[in-house]
Amino acid sequence: MKFSAKVFLSLLLLLVVRISSLAQGTPATRVSCPEAAQYYSKDSINIVTFGASTVEGVKGLGFQTMLQNNFLNCYTNKIVDITNHGIGGQTTFQGLLRIDNAIANRSGFIVIDMGINDAVAMTTGKGSVAETVANMRVLITASLKQKLVPILCTLQFVDDRTIKSYVAVNTHIKSLNTAYRKLAAEYKIYLADVNAAMRRDFSLYQDAFHPNARGYKLVSYVIFDAINKAIFDKFLKFTVSQNYPNPAAMQTFIDVVLPETDKINIQIFDLMGRLVKTVVNEYLNTGKHTLEINTSTFVPGIYFFKISSDSGQYNSAKKFIVAR
Repeated sequence: MKFSAKVFLSLLLLLVVRISSLAQGTPATRVSCPEAAQYYSKDSINIVTFGASTVEGVKGLGFQTMLQNNFLNCYTNKIVDITNHGIGGQTTFQGLLRIDNAIANRSGFIVIDMGINDAVAMTTGKGSVAETVANMRVLITASLKQKLVPILCTLQFVDDRTIKSYVAVNTHIKSLNTAYRKLAAEYKIYLADVNAAMRRDFSLYQDAFHPNARGYKLVSYVIFDAINKAIFDKFLKFTVSQNYPNPAAMQTFIDVVLPETDKINIQIFDLMGRLVKTVVNEYLNTGKHTLEINTSTFVPGIYFFKISSDSGQYNSAKKFIVAR
């Protein structure tokens, strides 16, 4: 294919612009979509966001709209409802006074991002890590009682490069984050490790405490990933794909998505209903499984694969063709 000099120069200019934008770290406009989005079992994604100023948003910036767009981009034809229950300056103790109202009649997920103000108060002798952990336990248990799935956020560091008293704040934040990770493990809930993502990159901050637009985008990605992990663990729908390729020659594949661990039996039958092959008869864990069917010995024709589970919850049957 030949290009004119004018077209060639235009293409070259577009390439240079693209390379330049990459070199400058232009953020991606779309999030990478997880596989869980294809198999989500519900019609809506409902998220309560609960905390202090990072949740409330600062100077017109926040993560909720970005988080919502992440889900809308990936979870097609789903309703995404995110509520904002952030109040700047509050401690976890103050959060206890309003948690019941925030989660009343809600379902789905709750993102809890709170504790930096506790760390600031600790530097003046008010409160302690133990008290904050006790408060966080109440927030978590209240959420679980409402049958919400908690997403517990670690806390970003504050910028202590010029204000030396903030060094002590960060010491308390480190202790709280250690405690939060233990709480997530203890209650078997999900951790959105904001601290690990932001580290001490203060170019992601608009002031000593709060993320800027780039920082909030990163926070939205971290929370998005944590919620997707919860969806993969808890909210998948039973799915069996059509085999591929179809028609099959020497081999073909099927994808099976399980909402929970179960013993799965997959068998191949011919048109006469005779058993030709047992593909699998064993326990499979939650998630997606890609299974190979060797059809090299099959006589060309029409076959069926049938899937059943020991629990009786999962059954499916599909027709496929073998041709050479």
